[in-house]
Amino acid sequence: MNPLTALTAEELIAWNDTTAERWFTFLAANPTLLATPCDIHDADTVGKFLQHIAAAELRHAERLAGAPISEYDSVPYATVNDLQATHNRTIALLRSLLTDPTIDWAGEMEFTTITAGRRRCSRRAILFHAMLHGIRHYAQLATLVRQAGFTPNIPGDYLLMASHPA
Repeated sequence: MNPLTALTAEELIAWNDTTAERWFTFLAANPTLLATPCDIHDADTVGKFLQHIAAAELRHAERLAGAPISEYDSVPYATVNDLQATHNRTIALLRSLLTDPTIDWAGEMEFTTITAGRRRCSRRAILFHAMLHGIRHYAQLATLVRQAGFTPNIPGDYLLMASHPA
């Protein structure tokens, strides 16, 4: 594969993981943020919004693994450690799936979503959706956190994750 034609799954997972870890570090230093009011994705607090990110990613990873799907409300979000543990579990699962030569990433699967009902798409699309879903929501979180008076200074751009100072 020509490295200029596609972002790889490994690169996308690394971007999501790096972004999430930066947020966990920031939230650990500012734990009151979890109780900050939020109006994104029907979440009433930042903690509940982060639960949405963690739960969606975990459920998609479990779906791809053929594992039982966690109940959305069972994903803990009371502390930064709760959220980080779910995230780490998800990333480990996805990375293990990437090394499984039996998975047909172009193969389609049928599944049920909470908001859109029954759907069908490739395993690759599910993986990429799960990771980009988190990236998109972390960008929304940055705006919300700034509006709440905090200065996250968390680089979310892929370029800043993939590069280093010269």
